[in-house]
Amino acid sequence: MEEAQGEVVATEQSKMKSSKQRRNVIAFTGGAAVLVLAANLAIYAFSSHRKRKSDKKGLQGSSVRINLSASEILKLADRIVAKSKQVHDAVASVPLDKVTYENSISLMADLEAEQFALIQSCLFPKFVSDSEDVRKASVEAERRIDAHVLACSKREDLYRVVKAFSVKGDWTNPEAKQYIKCLVREFERNGLNLTVSKRDEVQRLRAKIDELSLRYIQNLHDDETYLLFSETELEGLPSEYCKASS
Repeated sequence: MEEAQGEVVATEQSKMKSSKQRRNVIAFTGGAAVLVLAANLAIYAFSSHRKRKSDKKGLQGSSVRINLSASEILKLADRIVAKSKQVHDAVASVPLDKVTYENSISLMADLEAEQFALIQSCLFPKFVSDSEDVRKASVEAERRIDAHVLACSKREDLYRVVKAFSVKGDWTNPEAKQYIKCLVREFERNGLNLTVSKRDEVQRLRAKIDELSLRYIQNLHDDETYLLFSETELEGLPSEYCKASS
């Protein structure tokens, strides 16, 4: 009987662990949120397009670092932006009549897949660090990454290359097809298929939304408001909770 109960408990614990793993999500705001969402599709496209060696596990840079100092976070953010700019410049320089998956979409998918964990390393500390300097550095890192993502979303040269390949319809796999559609949609949501005046208005509004989102998150983190309750008002709560809160 006890053995059977033990097996049931072990099974339930295993289910709970699996459920927690499936819910392992990190929240982002602004342009970084777009980058993270696109990275999920990029990872699938990356995985489907390239065959890995049997002794290679995971993606390059797949380990999230959670103990970075404030200066290390900012340096990492700058490296992320610099590498991203380098790749996007290379893609934008491809002649439209010579666009292929390998010299355009694949480069962008590889970049996002490889930088996914690096971005998390910069942004995650703002949620959990007990150091105010680290939290502020994390917020600043997000601001820099957001600014870069927004700048990339304004690049008409990038849009033309991605759109040119999209028109060809030369999909390598379903994941890549969906990733390309997301790229085109994001460019066009930023107004690159609109007139210049309407495009400027869209970009101004997007920049304002990103700025307000970051300010809102920072205000939440900095808020030290608290409420005082008497023992009578706390009646009904577990005694352990009341002691821990006193």
